[in-house]
Amino acid sequence: TLGAIGITAEVGEENCTKIGAAAERAGMVAIFHNHYQYADEDFDVDALLALSPANRLNFDIGHYYGSTGKDPVKFIEKYHDRIASIHLKDKTGPDNEVEKNANQVWGQGQAPIAEVLQLIQQNQWPIYCDIELEYKIKKWSDPVKEVSICREFCRQNLL
Repeated sequence: TLGAIGITAEVGEENCTKIGAAAERAGMVAIFHNHYQYADEDFDVDALLALSPANRLNFDIGHYYGSTGKDPVKFIEKYHDRIASIHLKDKTGPDNEVEKNANQVWGQGQAPIAEVLQLIQQNQWPIYCDIELEYKIKKWSDPVKEVSICREFCRQNLL
């Protein structure tokens, strides 16, 4: 496995069936990333996770919150044992009056990034959290500076 713990793909029935089975045979996990699937009323994460014991989530809190308005903290509390990693990003919610489901500079959106980090820290769950830089970077800045700002946001909220 060259040190890899899993195979990553977009969440969906075909991927969760085929890749989940392949990962299980290889002694790995299949890690599925979400975009806007949770906003679809027919989307059933429980059914997809049940397709293989190897199935895990790469849970994107920004896409989840931005498309549904639901609290990702509650989702993580319920599924923490099936989450391999989390993509952290700040977004507005689907009911925002100015800009719906839009990427924002960390701390300027509505996604509960701090609460997610604190939940994982307090429970000592072995979940990797990735800074996902998706907002438009101003001309006077660059990705390295922006990731440093995001990192400092994490640090301040985990003290």
